[in-house]
Amino acid sequence: MVIVMLQHEVKDFAAWKVIFDGDEPNRAQAGVKLLGIYTALDNPNAVTTLFEAPDAGLVGAMMSDPQRQEDMMKAGVTSAPVVKMFNKV
Repeated sequence: MVIVMLQHEVKDFAAWKVIFDGDEPNRAQAGVKLLGIYTALDNPNAVTTLFEAPDAGLVGAMMSDPQRQEDMMKAGVTSAPVVKMFNKV
């Protein structure tokens, strides 16, 4: 398992969250578990999400999926996502 931190900015957090929540079945089917959603203290549209995923390859495949990229645009993501992966030690 790897821990994934994904950060990006969105136009409107509430609108983004509706689309994000709608993707839960896809994440669950892939074995990805949401650990938390956070927003910056000084910018409620700067979003950080933490996930637990089976492996780094799956995360890469999910992030490069054209449908996921299109969904992110529809959700109002305005910046390139920053993805960092961690091993628990």
